[in-house]
Amino acid sequence: MQRGEIYRYAPVTARRQPTLRLIVAAQSLIDAGAPVLLCLPIVEDEDPESLLAPRIGDLGWAVATNIERTLVSRFTRHVGAATPQEMEQVAVALKAALDLD
Repeated sequence: MQRGEIYRYAPVTARRQPTLRLIVAAQSLIDAGAPVLLCLPIVEDEDPESLLAPRIGDLGWAVATNIERTLVSRFTRHVGAATPQEMEQVAVALKAALDLD
């Protein structure tokens, strides 16, 4: 499992929400086997038309304002990975959303 990978996610409670997750957690946490990782939901249906939601290939938009704690055990299927350029756009969006330098 790597930062930038995308997985299908099975939510604990049934509700209308995106089911794709882009891993944005630090690789050191992933390598340590953390049971919960920080992820961004990928909205598949409709462009949120926000600079804080970069496009991730044909899958949709990673919404940087919705950072979620995600249970690794709820990942059901590996879908793909963001490109290095897409991850750079995600990093810029996260920095803007969190007002980081």
